[in-house]
This record gives sequence, C-alpha cells and structure tokens, in this order.
Amino acid sequence: MAIYCNLGSMYVFFVAILLSFSANAAYNNILDVDFFQSMTDGNKFAKELMLENPTLTKILQNHYEAKKPSKMPYEARPLIPKVMHHVWDGDIPPLYQNYLNECKKLHPDWEFKFWSDKQVRALGLEYQELYDKMRNYSGRSDIARYEILYRFGGVYRDLDVKCFRPIDDLNHKYEFFAPIEFPVLHWKQRLSVNNGIIGTRAGHPILKRTLEIISENLDEAWKKFDQDQEIEKHSFMVAKTSMLPLTDAYVQKAQDKDIAMPTSYFFSMSRVKYNTLTQVFKDLIKAERTPRAYSFLEPESLMQHNFRKKEIYGTSFQNGNEMDDPVISRMFHKLDPSDKRIYKVFAHLYELLNPENLSPGKKSKMPQVIHFVVLNNEELNELNKNLSTWKILNGDFEIKIWDSSKIEKEFTDISFNEVQNNLHFYIGLRILEKFGGSYAYYKTIPYKPIFELANKYNFYAALRPLVRKELLLSQKLIGASKKHPIISKTLQQVDIKSLDKLDKILKNESYKNIYFYDEITGRNIVLPAANIFEKVDLNDHSIMEKFIRFVMRKPTAFKRITDLAIVG
Repeated sequence: MAIYCNLGSMYVFFVAILLSFSANAAYNNILDVDFFQSMTDGNKFAKELMLENPTLTKILQNHYEAKKPSKMPYEARPLIPKVMHHVWDGDIPPLYQNYLNECKKLHPDWEFKFWSDKQVRALGLEYQELYDKMRNYSGRSDIARYEILYRFGGVYRDLDVKCFRPIDDLNHKYEFFAPIEFPVLHWKQRLSVNNGIIGTRAGHPILKRTLEIISENLDEAWKKFDQDQEIEKHSFMVAKTSMLPLTDAYVQKAQDKDIAMPTSYFFSMSRVKYNTLTQVFKDLIKAERTPRAYSFLEPESLMQHNFRKKEIYGTSFQNGNEMDDPVISRMFHKLDPSDKRIYKVFAHLYELLNPENLSPGKKSKMPQVIHFVVLNNEELNELNKNLSTWKILNGDFEIKIWDSSKIEKEFTDISFNEVQNNLHFYIGLRILEKFGGSYAYYKTIPYKPIFELANKYNFYAALRPLVRKELLLSQKLIGASKKHPIISKTLQQVDIKSLDKLDKILKNESYKNIYFYDEITGRNIVLPAANIFEKVDLNDHSIMEKFIRFVMRKPTAFKRITDLAIVG
C-alpha cells in the first residue's frame, strides 16, 4: 500500500513537472539579440552616436547581456500584472483602434484600461501639482502613466504602439521593462529609455525616482525655455522634462529583474534617416541611396512605437515611378499617347489622394481580409514562407487561402485543365468582385501593414515599373470593395479563355472609372511603382544614358527596396 501511494505520488509529481515545463515552454518565445546590431540596425552613424556616450552605452549593454530573456527564469505567476493601461480622452482614431484590436487579439486574457483626465484626477495623485504644471496633454500623460503604474503595476502602452507578438513572457520574467529608443543627435545623452511602452510591478523605485527627477528639474527647465535658452521646440521640452528622466532613473534604480530592451524589440520599423555629409558624399560617389535604418519587421520585434502616426508614406508620383532614371524616362517617351494620358490621370489623382493626404475613416472602405490563391502544394509552401509576416503586420485582418477545390466550388465556370498566365490574378479579381478585400499574389513579400489602404480607399492598385513600352498595373497586390465598377467592368470583358487581355482591360477600366468616388463612400487610387516593389533589370543603357547617369550620379531605379515599399 505504501509502495502504491509512493508510486502514485511520484506519478502526480512527474505529471506536474511535465505540465510546468509545457507551460513554461509555451511562453519562452522572446528572442535574444546582438545588442549593437539591435540598437543600430547596422548603421555606422547610429553606432557612432551611441559611442559618443560610452558610459550610458556600456551600462545599458551590460545590463541587457546579464538580463537578456534567455537568462531569466520564467515565473509561474506574472511578476507584472497583465493589465494594459492607456491614458486618453475622447474618441480613439481609426488607426489606433486598429492597433488596439490587434493588441487584444494577441493578449486575450489581459485587462485593458483607459484613463481619462477626469479619472486620473479622481485618483488623488501624489504629484498632482506636477501634473497641473505640465503645459500640454503629452506632459500630463507622462505624469499620469508613472503614477498609475507605480500604484497598480501593469503595462502602459501609448495608443500609437502597434502589437506584433504577445509580450506575456516579459511579465513572467521581469519586474520592469521598457525599450531603448534608437540613437538620436538632438539629445546630448544620445540614448534614452522610451516611455511609450513600460511594464512594471507596483511600487517600483524606477518610477518613484522618475517622478522625483521631474519634480526637481521641471521649473528650471521651463524657465530656460521661456528665456529662449537651450531647446528650441516645444515638443522637445515635453520629452526633456518628462520622458528623459526615466533614463536617469533606470540607471540609478534598476534592480535584478529589470531590463531596458534594445531598439529592434519596439522600434524596428521606425524609418530613421541618418543624413551625414560623409554619407551623402559616399552616396554621390557610388551613385547609390543609403537605405533608412530600422525599416523592417525583425524576428524579435514585439511592438512598434509608431511615433510618425502613419504607416504608408506618400511621395511625388514622378519620384515613386523613378521618372528621373534615364531608362525609365526613355520608356515613358515611347509610350502610346493614350498610355501617357492614363499615366497623367493617375498622377493627378495621386497628388490629391495619396495616403499622406487622407485621414483614416471610422470604418474601412473594403473588408479587412487578404485573399491568396494557391493551386498546388508547391504554391502553398511558397506562400507559407511569408504568411506569418502577413499575419503579424495585419493582425486585425482575416486571411483566406483559396485552393483549387474551394475555387471550383465557389466559381463553377473555372477549370484548371490548363494553368495559363494571369490565371491567379483573374481568380483574385473574381474573388474581389464577389467578396471585396485585398488580393495578394502568393509570392508577394509584405513589408508594411495594409490597414490604411483598406481603410482609405474603395479601390487601390499600383503601376508596374515602366520598363516596357506599355503601362500596366501590378499583379502583386490589389484591393477593392465588393462589386467595385473597375473590377466588375474588367471581368465583363474577360473570361478564362482570354486571360491575355486581362492586364490591358484592367488598366483601361481603372482609367475610365478612377474618378467614381465621393467623400462618403471612399476613393480610388493607383499608386506609384515604388509602393509595390518589383526588381527589374535596367542595364540596357544607351551611351548617352550611361553618361547622364554618371554625371548626375543617378542610382539605378528599382535596384533595391526603398522605404516606400508596402510589398515586394
């Protein structure tokens, strides 16, 4: 009997260990990074800026190396409460609502709390006088977040922070975490612990010390500003007086289970341009463009602090199509007059309605769904290479994969006896016409979220690079509302036996119907080729074109991905 009981106890103990290991393994998904690579994205000037403050750099590096995620034990009970705090008054803008939806999906067992000015005041802040002294809402928000976190613990998230992956691990491993912002020239200390995302237990000394530093220096800082000393911009004053003190407090009070996370965890898509005279000169000599740092999602990326408040950037239609490239320019002049007119119409509309000129609507103009067409396992395997990135960047979108059986069931007239050119695109247009949403070719690689396209437009497409004697639209990505006239009128003129006409008909119908929009139901747009990147060979230069490129130091167009690329 004793043996039986002991065996039973051992069995229970063994099962408990297995369950504990399984639970821990499920959350062990925060990757370690190389500190300098994460902080600089390989940019030499960013590294030089860091090394201008070697003391702070060394402190932050040593602390990260000692407390990196793989070295910290996973505690069964979270050290930081799973509550996400936000300080906000009024309606939530559409882009931020999208971010909130994504965060909730990734953190289903978390509580999400919003604090208005009235609710903050009702708390009876210890530093109420400091809160009232702040000269704008950003400053007051900083004081509020420190006090709320000090009292209750949890994670504070600015509403302009987009969630990529769950952060539960951090709550189970640390008592305090915050990101280190990328190196910047306009701060003497070059590096700062950013306060747009802070996770902490209640009563943490870093927060207490932060509030003390703010209180000690606020009056003198504003006195200097009022007397036109030091800082020029009002917005920089907010950061100096209420954000930068967090860095000093972290250095002074960080404990055994605290960490400042290097840049790529929370700022990997910040698009930072480090313009130096040396780099500009090198670019001219090499006839190249140095890409911006921190432009892409990384395997370790957890969130993105979108301080620019937008995701898709505009440019001039000419620049976006690389029209200053001598080969592209030659191809444009060889276009048929009707194609030149189409280009000019698309260009004029783009200058009016490019993504930067439009505010998001409360409701998206087309369904938030991305459709893919795969006709065999080989294509499915190709799609799976990038599918997780599609899902991470577009967390509030539905992903629908259409295989041959699903297609035949929905569209009985489509046969797969012979796979033709344009077949995937034709099926994609059929799907958009019936259901709406966005269609992406299965090989397309995503670089940015497409929320703003789906939200702002009833129809969007992009030009292909102008390397042929004909203007064509890209087949990599296109979106439309259900039964959109451009799609419907295109499909009326094409069937499964005449797919060779598809590109030309779609272009012409886009041209004829592009102005069918209004302020309520949405707008249509054709984006420049740089937004839907396609690498092309432009080596067919005349002697004169080679001379022009050499003299003008023009980089070869569409040679590498730019920060305008949404997909590629």
